[in-house]
Amino acid sequence: MRQPIVGIISSNELIEKGMYKKPIHDVNDDYLNMIYKYGGVPIIIPNTNTLVSLKPILDKIDALLLIGGEDVSYMCCLGKKSKNQRDNFEIEIYNYFKKNKKPVLGICRGLQIINVAEGGTLKNIEDSKVNHKIGTDGWINYHEIKIINNTKLEKLISKTVYTVSSVHHQAIDKLGESLIVSATASDGVIEAIESSDDVFIIAFQGHIEKCLNNYDEYSNVIEKFIDEARNG
Repeated sequence: MRQPIVGIISSNELIEKGMYKKPIHDVNDDYLNMIYKYGGVPIIIPNTNTLVSLKPILDKIDALLLIGGEDVSYMCCLGKKSKNQRDNFEIEIYNYFKKNKKPVLGICRGLQIINVAEGGTLKNIEDSKVNHKIGTDGWINYHEIKIINNTKLEKLISKTVYTVSSVHHQAIDKLGESLIVSATASDGVIEAIESSDDVFIIAFQGHIEKCLNNYDEYSNVIEKFIDEARNG
C-alpha cells in the first residue's frame, strides 16, 4: 500500500543555547508520530520558503498538515500581509493545496490559519467557564466538545459529545467562507471546522494529536486524512 507524503509547515521557537537563545524551525514529535502511525510519510517544510521555490516539491506532496504555534497576526484577518512570514506562507500554501483539491488537516493554530485564509476573523478568549489555556504549572486542560449532527466529523467519530485537549487563547470570531462549524465548546468557542464542499479539509482547535491514546475515535479522522492523501 502506497505511503502518502504529508507536508508539515514548521513552527518557530527560541531555545536556550549556552549564553544565548537560538532560533530554530521545528515540528513536535507528536505530529510526526501521528502521521507515521497511520501510514503516511511526514516531510517538514521550513516556513522561510516561498510558494514559487517549492512548487516542484509541492506537486509531489499528497496532503498538508498545519500545526500549532505562535499567534496568528490580526493583520491576516484584514486580508493584509503579516509581519510574520509563517502566517503569509501558511495561508499561501493552504490556498495552493485547496486549489489542487488535496486534503488539509489543521490543528490549533492550523484551524485559525484556515479560517483567516477563508476570509474569517479571530478573537481573544476573555473570561470563560471553559479553561482553554495551559495551567501555570504546565497542566494541559481537557474539556468536552459538542459535535454537530450530519457533519463529516460526526460521521467519522460517531459521537455527539467528545473530549479534547485545549491550549489556546485565540479563537474563531467570524467563520470563513466555504467552512462550516462541526464542533463547539459549551462556552460557544468553535472547536472544529470543515469544508462545506467535497474536498477533505478539517481542523480542530484542540490538540487531537495528544489525545489519540485515550480518545481513539480521533484516529478515524487521521485514517481518513491519510486515505484521502493516498487516493487523491
